[in-house]
Amino acid sequence: MKLRIINILTVLIFGTVIALTACSKDDGPIPKNIGIEDVPAMTMNTEPQKTNNLDTIRFGNPTAFAGKFKVAMVFPTAAKPTKVDIVVRKNGAATNVKLFKADVSTFPTSLTVTAAEIATLFGAPIALNDNYDFAPDIYANGKKYEAFPAVGLGSGAGVTGMNTIGFYEFVRITVKN
Repeated sequence: MKLRIINILTVLIFGTVIALTACSKDDGPIPKNIGIEDVPAMTMNTEPQKTNNLDTIRFGNPTAFAGKFKVAMVFPTAAKPTKVDIVVRKNGAATNVKLFKADVSTFPTSLTVTAAEIATLFGAPIALNDNYDFAPDIYANGKKYEAFPAVGLGSGAGVTGMNTIGFYEFVRITVKN
């Protein structure tokens, strides 16, 4: 019986010593050796026009489409990115991303796109039910934060419910009848 009590006490003391020596000052939600990078928050919004539905290309009359959208800082007084490149992906495929406008460095900036420009970018005519998503690749802190990377989440992916306050990660243009 004494041997069993000694064994139990030895295990408890040894376990306590291991548990107490495993702690360090870097324990916690964000260890000091892992930094958080400040990446400028960008937003994309369509700009209203009286004569055009900005997010729809009519398949029967694509030449009438001229979509206008704006890229801006969510927090205008925050540090700005070095530049952004506006890219567009077709039908949600991160492997089918084209450069629409390079080296945008003033914010807010308004851009206009036509159906002909979209068709030229992708080298194919627009088709019914195609979706084209426009978003910024952000250059800051000497790094590029892609809007639609081939692997993983993009520069703003995962933010949900923000459209209620006017924040949109990308502008989607759809081809409809």
